[in-house]
Amino acid sequence: MEGYVAGTKKQRLAVIVGANITARRKLLGWNQAAFAERLGMGADSLSRIERGLVAPRFQRLEEIAEILECSVAELFMTQEDLEKYRINFSSPKQEELPTVTRSEIIFLAEKIIQRLK
Repeated sequence: MEGYVAGTKKQRLAVIVGANITARRKLLGWNQAAFAERLGMGADSLSRIERGLVAPRFQRLEEIAEILECSVAELFMTQEDLEKYRINFSSPKQEELPTVTRSEIIFLAEKIIQRLK
């Protein structure tokens, strides 16, 4: 069982982690049931993690990050942190795109770079 969240700071982190897990999962095109199966857990447990009601244990975080092809640190970053951390594109058109679209482009660019290595 994952750890139930209590306290404001811990709760805020659980919500950030949950939102990042949800965003990465959706970028990879997986629904909750498919991702939960990959993790060997129930969809209801994953749902509680994604909503920030339950904080995943460290071992589970490592497993989640590996499957989502990101670092554990990225799961704790706010959207603002992620934008600073990731590749910066110099295209003037970039500013016209919604943040989610920019994140998707960055994610895909990183995957291409990894495959070319």
